[in-house]
Amino acid sequence: MKKTIRLENMFLGWIKSKSLFLGAKPVYLFTKRPILHQDFTSKFLQDAIYQLQAILQDKNLLSNPSGKFDCETVEVVKEFQRQNNLHIDGIVGPLTWACLCYPKLSSSARNQEPKLPDAVKELQSILYKEGTLKKEPDGYFDKQTERAVKCFQRIYGLKDDGIVGAATWAVLLGMRQKREKSFFPILYLQPLQSLFLWKQFLMIFCILLGIYYSPLPGSTPHLNTAIATAYGLTCVVPFLLESLPLKQSNQQKLLLFEYAPYVLTGILWKPILDFLLKAIK
Repeated sequence: MKKTIRLENMFLGWIKSKSLFLGAKPVYLFTKRPILHQDFTSKFLQDAIYQLQAILQDKNLLSNPSGKFDCETVEVVKEFQRQNNLHIDGIVGPLTWACLCYPKLSSSARNQEPKLPDAVKELQSILYKEGTLKKEPDGYFDKQTERAVKCFQRIYGLKDDGIVGAATWAVLLGMRQKREKSFFPILYLQPLQSLFLWKQFLMIFCILLGIYYSPLPGSTPHLNTAIATAYGLTCVVPFLLESLPLKQSNQQKLLLFEYAPYVLTGILWKPILDFLLKAIK
């Protein structure tokens, strides 16, 4: 009986539920789980600590490397994260490592440090293998490299500013899924704002397609009226999908099937408008 009452209170939000993980502490997936590989040993971990402290000492943040990830090292890591606008937790994760080991690259900073050409060449090698950069790596961050960086950033959902910071480096170095070959790979070369604009135009075009080629009897409106109707019907599609007994299939993840509901909305434009007019009255 007590368990039943407690469950009801949990669902109503009167009391907070405890962690569903076994044990006293929850599992922090991204900060408590190391990246495992064949060479991961205690020696590998110790070498990583030595490397971390050597980098921090070189940046004049750590004075006495101890070879241990002690409290002083944690505080120095936090200070480094604070200086580089990272999440301040004292944990050296992929973003912190990327910021420690790789410089920020952009077209305006290509001649500031002597080590930058090597970093640019490594960047270009990754972009060349990825297919966004067409020229051979040469160590110069030119406009072609900047365009390739922006294309890479759009593909993986990063801010497409052409600046290779910690987040872009982390994704470049492996924090990404295998990319599916796009039906229209040229779209990634466009600015992010124009992609959203083209997507909206495609929605309206699909509704117009349904309006003008509807199998339902009746005359079609003039072009101006049809465009205004299609533009207004774009807000109806989400509610239409919820009300109709349509089953989602895996094929709808494909580009052409993704816009099929908009064609259906155009086909049913007359019944939809009649229903909306009756609802308003």
